[in-house]
Amino acid sequence: MSLKEDATTVAVLRALRDIIDAEYEAARLRVFAGLREARDEVGLKSMRVTLPDGTPIATVTLNDPRPATVVGDEGAFVAWVADRYPSEIETQVRVRPGWQRKFLSELDPSADQAIDPRTGETVEGLVTTRSSEPRSFSLRPLPDGSREISRAWRCGDLDLYRMLPLGSVQKVTADDSG
Repeated sequence: MSLKEDATTVAVLRALRDIIDAEYEAARLRVFAGLREARDEVGLKSMRVTLPDGTPIATVTLNDPRPATVVGDEGAFVAWVADRYPSEIETQVRVRPGWQRKFLSELDPSADQAIDPRTGETVEGLVTTRSSEPRSFSLRPLPDGSREISRAWRCGDLDLYRMLPLGSVQKVTADDSG
């Protein structure tokens, strides 16, 4: 190829990439909204993605944040741990991070109060956060998904004109060429 042909290719691919990026983001928003609606209506959280011929190519899954127990009042938590688990307090007067992670992971984040699973006591200085609404979803291509998409594209089994509407750009058919 000549420099002029390469430059044309770069210009065309850049324009197409920008169009595809915009369509990709719009499609992601539609999928995200659809997954949230499906989760709320029928409990669907994940679905298999297939080509028009039924060939599986990926899985989409709504990422639901999980509730968690976190330290809301460091001083109260340190005092509580110092009184009940003194070996877990460091000289700089803080709970050892490894023990804190382990301890927090053992608590029930859906409870109204943090309860020590060993003693049954309310743990001072901890608060439970509620999970927020999902902010994203994941797309996990299957091992042969990209190969199958390429095959379907080469065979004409994917209608890219339907998937990627280019506004005023229309498909030219043999009938249109006159």
